[in-house]
Amino acid sequence: MILSFNQPSFIPWPGFFARLMVSDKMVLLDNTLFAQGFTFVNRNRIKSPEGELRITVPIKKKGLGRQKIKDLVIYQKQYWAKKFLLTLEHCYRKSIFFNNIYDPVFEILNKKENNFLNMVFPILNHLKTSFNIKNEFILQTSTGIEASGTDLLLKIAIHLGATEVLLPYPAQNLIEWNKFKKKEIKVKFIKFFSPVYPQFWGKFAGNLSAIDLLFCSGKESQKLLEKSFEIVGF
Repeated sequence: MILSFNQPSFIPWPGFFARLMVSDKMVLLDNTLFAQGFTFVNRNRIKSPEGELRITVPIKKKGLGRQKIKDLVIYQKQYWAKKFLLTLEHCYRKSIFFNNIYDPVFEILNKKENNFLNMVFPILNHLKTSFNIKNEFILQTSTGIEASGTDLLLKIAIHLGATEVLLPYPAQNLIEWNKFKKKEIKVKFIKFFSPVYPQFWGKFAGNLSAIDLLFCSGKESQKLLEKSFEIVGF
C-alpha cells in the first residue's frame, strides 16, 4: 500500500491531489499544530479579473495559544463564507463547469458548523471527486497515533501497513527517510509541475488553488494532473 501525508488544507493546490492520485491513501494530519506564521492550511490563491487573489479563512486565535488543526474555529464564519462565495461567483461564473464545482461548496459553507476541519474535509472530498480520484483520505485522529516529525509519519505508516510512502520532493531534506528504509518501507518523492491550461482573466498564473483548475478545465483536469508530476526514489 502506498501512503502519503498532508495537513488538511483549504482548497489546496493541484499538487495535493496529484499526490493523492498516486497514493492508495492519504493521511490528513489533523492532530498537528497550526503554524504560527504563514501557512497554506487556511489560505490559497485563485484568479480574479484583477489578477491573483489570496483567500484566507479567518481563524479564532485570541487567548487560545497554540492550537491543533482539528480544534480550529472559523472567525465570523457566516460573514466570511458569504464573502468567499460571492468572490467565487465574481471570478468563475462564466465557467461552463461552474455549477458542478460551486454548488457543493455552497452547501458545505452554508452549514452552521464553525469548526475549520469540518468545513475543509468535505470540501477536499468534493474536489477529489471532481478530479475523479477514488483514493481515500484518513484522519490522523482515527489512528490514535500521536508523535511529531518523521516519527509521526513512520508510526502511522507501520500502523496502516504501508509498504511505500510518497512524500513531496522538497521533503527529502526535511524528513529522516532512512528510518522508513530500516522498517523495509520504500520511500519515493513526487515532483509536481504546475499544469498549463486556459484560464480566465489574462496571463496564465501557475500553482493556484486546484479549484481554479477545475473551474477552468472541468473533466479535463484529471488528464492534466496525470501529466504534471514525476516520481523518484532514493
